[in-house]
Amino acid sequence: MEIKETKRTYKTIKWVLRGHVKNNVKSLWTYEDDNFTCIYKNYSGDSKIYTPTQMLELINKLILQEKKND
Repeated sequence: MEIKETKRTYKTIKWVLRGHVKNNVKSLWTYEDDNFTCIYKNYSGDSKIYTPTQMLELINKLILQEKKND
């Protein structure tokens, strides 16, 4: 019996990011080791920073890369 991997859709993070874009929330994000983090007091200064729009673009690139790897 073959077990199929479920494709990630990033549904929750995309919902949050779109809400930030729609409501003009001034947030910044990092993406590192497959973790999305909204920066507030927990920023170490080492990770690349993304706006919500940039993070949505990154997620779309991740999805495309997963499709190419199939």
